[in-house]
Amino acid sequence: MTSSLVITEKQSGFARVILDRPAKRNALNIEMLTGLVDALRDCQADPAVRAIIISGSERGFAAGADIGSLAAASPIELYTSGFSEKWDEVAAITKPLIAAISSYALGGGLELALICDIVVADRTAVLGLPETAIGTIPGAGGTQRLVRAVGKSMAMEMVLAGRKLDAEEARACGLISSIAVDGETVDNLACAIAERIAQAAPIAVTMAKAAVLESFETPLSAGIRYERSLSALIAASDDRAEGMRAFAAKERPQFKGR
Repeated sequence: MTSSLVITEKQSGFARVILDRPAKRNALNIEMLTGLVDALRDCQADPAVRAIIISGSERGFAAGADIGSLAAASPIELYTSGFSEKWDEVAAITKPLIAAISSYALGGGLELALICDIVVADRTAVLGLPETAIGTIPGAGGTQRLVRAVGKSMAMEMVLAGRKLDAEEARACGLISSIAVDGETVDNLACAIAERIAQAAPIAVTMAKAAVLESFETPLSAGIRYERSLSALIAASDDRAEGMRAFAAKERPQFKGR
């Protein structure tokens, strides 16, 4: 599946969704975001896709929102455009999302990565929310998700003072989980993670993702109750029975997603 600004490549068990606006360092406009959401929904509906990688290019994962289009919009146009809500549509995807960052992930690009479940990068990565330097603030969840990822003090420095993190700093803060090293590309790193997810039971992966995300929304006691209910519910799945059988037989399980 391909749009003018977004390319989808489906591989065995997972898909790569590639932002493809290199001349603008993948600056996010409404056309690109619409193409991204359409691609993600297509992957969501495909049972053969068990994980989704979102990546850009060596010129940037996404260098922010398209400032030109935003600057020309009136407040009412911004409010009614549905632009910021596109990030909500990305967040509604229940399959695991992996952000593979090379070069710049700034502003809206970092906000997109923050929605993803796993974030990996190479050593060229630069991550930040520089909006206050041009007289605005993050508007697609950055102030809320960043503090949950890196804590209040670092989030404040990044948002208020425009501090940018390199890959090592981002990993130390917990913003990313792994860095591509020793000649490995970030895309290869992301694909290796996606392949491991694709080998797991699809229902278990979906429930586990939901349980982890619930921890950001509810108190600990409520989150534990939610986890416990899913742990009991999954006992009804064929995949759980297959996993238990294969474990006892020392075989590789053949999960069907039901």
